Amino acid sequence: MSMDLQLLKNAESFVTEMLDEHLSENLTYHNLDHTKNVVKMVEEISQNSEVNAEEIYQLKIAAWFHDVGYLHSYDGHEKDSIRIAEEYLRSKNADDELIKTVSRLIEVTELEVMPETLLEKVIKDADMFHLGSPKGLVYTDELRNEYEHFKNTVYTDESWDKLNYKFYRDHDYYTQYANEKFGQYKSENTLLLKKKVKKAKNKVQKEKEKKNRLSRAALEIQLKSLEEKLNKTKNKLKKTEQLRPDRGIETMYRTTYRTHIALSSIADNKANILLSISTLLMGIIFTEVINGIGELKELDNNIAFPIVAVIIVCMATIIFAILATRPKVNSGVFTREDIIQKKTNLLFFGNYHGMPLDDYLWGVGEMMKDAEYLYGSMSKDLFFLGKVLAKKFQYLRIAYNIFMYGIIVSLMVAMLAYMVPYLFGTAAG
Repeated sequence: MSMDLQLLKNAESFVTEMLDEHLSENLTYHNLDHTKNVVKMVEEISQNSEVNAEEIYQLKIAAWFHDVGYLHSYDGHEKDSIRIAEEYLRSKNADDELIKTVSRLIEVTELEVMPETLLEKVIKDADMFHLGSPKGLVYTDELRNEYEHFKNTVYTDESWDKLNYKFYRDHDYYTQYANEKFGQYKSENTLLLKKKVKKAKNKVQKEKEKKNRLSRAALEIQLKSLEEKLNKTKNKLKKTEQLRPDRGIETMYRTTYRTHIALSSIADNKANILLSISTLLMGIIFTEVINGIGELKELDNNIAFPIVAVIIVCMATIIFAILATRPKVNSGVFTREDIIQKKTNLLFFGNYHGMPLDDYLWGVGEMMKDAEYLYGSMSKDLFFLGKVLAKKFQYLRIAYNIFMYGIIVSLMVAMLAYMVPYLFGTAAG
């Protein structure tokens, strides 16, 4: 295997361009700067670890390619890094031994893989240089951003410090030079993490102790508050139970509804009777008047007044009978605010006939959740049914009075109309 420095230079340009143009901005640690630092550390550790120039050449190529797999994946990126490196080296006609060595060196950068040869230990230590860097904890925070983004995991400060402390504590460098160069700062960083973990643990412990030191007075206040809430709940349940109807209340509502409906039907029937009689009378009168005019060519003044009186009585009766039976329908639209504020009665069709089914079902559901609203609506419905019935019977009474007294007056007028000529005729004689 011979060194091709131009191949190393071309690999550097190739990787630099790829990472600079295509690497995700969310890779705040595993970026181009990290790759350059690893290449630099590979060379530094190699020069102080009896590694020859050709081996340094192999290590530097592997270092340049060891993280290019992040362009395609996060977990398991080493496999993509190996694939990209092999494809590139083959395209440059590199020999198989170099390709095999570079692939193994990239593979060993995976956390779970243990290094065996000196070259593997060198690149492993170079990839973990940040643990023994003065900026070690800064690099760790950058790595946290990556984890939270690509692993979809959110860490608290305590959990992140605890995770990193364990990693720092259990990690060992494999080369003597790395231990000498990075060991002191790594120990300091480990100690800082240990203090942060201990501080967080003490904080949790203090908070726990603070909770345990609640005074008896505070506990009594809490107990008193709970008792007050319990009493309020009991009162509310008691009120709800009072609102819940038993069999007698249900019977009362059912009977009252039936009575209202029966009375409304009676009123309508009575109005229909008056309408029929009045219409029939008017029909007979108009028929007789028309026939009389056809025969006599003129209407006798003596019967004109009674006919007009009867017609007026019938018309007035018809008007009030119609008023007694004329239906009144509202707009049939309500709003959700009306339901929330309990301003509308969904037991009467006139309040919802213009609404969509979904809104009506929602409104009924809300009403059924509130016993006070439900039975209040039933009581209001009975009240307004009574108001309507009262108006019906009022108009009906007026219609009957008009018809009764009107017919009497009309008969008296008719009798006078027929008697007057005889009276005056006798006087004249």
